[in-house]
Amino acid sequence: MNKSSENKGNRTIETESELRQLLATPPARLTAKIQPQLEATGRSWIEKSTLVGLVTRREDGSMEVGLRAGRGGVARAPDNTCIEIQNQPERQYGAADQNLRANPFAGAIFMLPGENSTLRANGPTRCNREKLQIEVAETFMHCPKAFIRSRLWSGEAAPSPDPLEAEHGEELGTSATAFLAASPFLLIGTSLKEGGADISPRGDPAGFAHMVDRKTLLIPDRPGNNIADTFRNLLTNPEVGLLSLIPGLDWALQISGSAEVSTDPEALAPMAVQGKIPKLAIRVHVRNVRMEPAEALTTAGTWNIPSQRPDVPTLGRTLVDQVEPQGRFRAL
Repeated sequence: MNKSSENKGNRTIETESELRQLLATPPARLTAKIQPQLEATGRSWIEKSTLVGLVTRREDGSMEVGLRAGRGGVARAPDNTCIEIQNQPERQYGAADQNLRANPFAGAIFMLPGENSTLRANGPTRCNREKLQIEVAETFMHCPKAFIRSRLWSGEAAPSPDPLEAEHGEELGTSATAFLAASPFLLIGTSLKEGGADISPRGDPAGFAHMVDRKTLLIPDRPGNNIADTFRNLLTNPEVGLLSLIPGLDWALQISGSAEVSTDPEALAPMAVQGKIPKLAIRVHVRNVRMEPAEALTTAGTWNIPSQRPDVPTLGRTLVDQVEPQGRFRAL
């Protein structure tokens, strides 16, 4: 048996020390990109994004991942410390407004269809009928690997799941099971107990979120930047929210529940890709399932990938601008 603990017969990670035995501490050049405020290129990225993933905490403590979307942009950054996201009903999926009245903090990921890089930000919030404001606490450009692995922006519509029917319940029904089997991409939202939320993308071949049974999912971890915000949050607060998408389909699947970080070799082995077995997986204990059409995806024309993309800052340019104000870049 390894140094992780036994939990209901499953090997799980319970401390950050155990986690770092499997995931190396990220080098300084990566942690340097995590900044307490925006800069010019980050603000430009936000204002060109047409799809935003948003994680909030419900009044009962559970996590919800929703969407904001819109043609021509859905957010703006009036200065380096504030992000404003539009609040029109046709541009949103999920109950973030209601959740933020109980727990005024959020995590956001800003996406532009066709671009694999994304920008993440989180912080305290204020919300009114017209807009949601995030006071930036942390922001950074996110590793594009999940989007590359999932081929989310390939322009190729995935086969529609069968059956495709709305579903609301406390477990994964027939439609949700078919949806997960066809989905190559999801967003995962977590938070610390005292507040502060993070949202992170996961992507792999369709069906990578492995259904153990109608109440249990396993989500494999693939090599990335090792910042591991999701894992570190789960070690202190097991509440988790998921939102799954299928390219070309204007539907979304929301799941919420509790989770732990699994190292169970028998569970990890079937999730190998190209012979590579993941070191870790997130085991999700499902409590709530909601699957239905997402008008926000239709409003934004999310799957109409443009042949000519807007002029957005490159990942390299943004990273330089993020670390240069602190004088760190030349020292790395």
